[in-house]
Amino acid sequence: MTMIKEPIPLWIDTDTSGLVWSGLDCDDDLAVLAALALHKRQIISLDGISICGGNAPLFHTWKDILALWKHADGFQITNMQPVKGYGWRSMQVAVSWLSWYKWVRPDEMDSENASIAIIERSRDKSLDPVHILMLGPPTNLARAIDSDLLDQSGISHVYLMGGELTHQQLDLNFRTDRASARTIIEESNIPTTVIPIQTCAQTIVTESYLERLDCPSVAACALLPKMKQQIKLMPRFVNQAVKKRCTIDGPWRPSPNLDSGFIPWDLVALLAITHEEEFIEWKYHRVSIPPCDDRIGEPCDSTMIINEDFGETFDGRDWKGVVRIPHKVRDEEKLLDVMFTLLNEVPATSQQPPALFFGFYGEVLLSICLCIVIIIYMKRV
Repeated sequence: MTMIKEPIPLWIDTDTSGLVWSGLDCDDDLAVLAALALHKRQIISLDGISICGGNAPLFHTWKDILALWKHADGFQITNMQPVKGYGWRSMQVAVSWLSWYKWVRPDEMDSENASIAIIERSRDKSLDPVHILMLGPPTNLARAIDSDLLDQSGISHVYLMGGELTHQQLDLNFRTDRASARTIIEESNIPTTVIPIQTCAQTIVTESYLERLDCPSVAACALLPKMKQQIKLMPRFVNQAVKKRCTIDGPWRPSPNLDSGFIPWDLVALLAITHEEEFIEWKYHRVSIPPCDDRIGEPCDSTMIINEDFGETFDGRDWKGVVRIPHKVRDEEKLLDVMFTLLNEVPATSQQPPALFFGFYGEVLLSICLCIVIIIYMKRV
């Protein structure tokens, strides 16, 4: 008799949009679209989408998810709407030179709605315990834990896209709010999986894969401008740093296409939940995230320290400080096939994609124009 698997109850917390105004870093958006396809297939039951700031301020990420949700008809597929959470007012900007943007354009007020919604889901005994996938800074979940209102037994597992295995500088998600990462990993007793830089870097989206999208009929086509930007720019500005953390003759071999495309970070993390068989060398580790020096503040260059390797088995009695990590992708091409098959299963509601998917260049142009006007005025005065 064939066993029928029940859908995995899944909550996704994410910082959709891009790197501030640039339109880069579209993997959050792609992961949301792939999750909608998995929901339609009944592989997951998408119970919630919560939004945080991260690579962009909350007023960008919230605007983006509303447009994406409408463009992909997310409400029709799931019968629920995204909820807003915490933004840059409760975080540090991980890329230090972007701090000026936080000063010039302060983020909108934080919202407790996401943390409250996660708490309510954890306490709903009529539903099975939920899996929570954190694709951005883990602030919303950490605030729920800190409230003491969260029922940890109502959360089956937490998946964090983030972490670093070679004691070098952390990824942007953990650096943006390392205190929250510490709360989840070291202070809660919720089973936790970390999908780190080294695992994600084994999969690269190149130009040839974009040709597989059934454009213009599927929603992912609206993200083509972002994906093309990333394929050109990420090998220069991100992947070079990733190379230093993955060596060809070491335990984590990066994709041979690292110089030719972008890393689909959040898609890899999503598939680590639904397609575990596509990952190998799952191991348990005791880890710690040392606090930053109070004089320096967050973020800092401290690392995630791997203190102990339990191997492939763990008794599961006390998860504080223990995480599960998939160290290797079984077959890069097969994983990419799964990704793009899913992306082709979510149709667009219109042939005209929302303008914001090209990034937030309008704000930059407006800022430049205002600066020019101010300079001209000051010279005349």
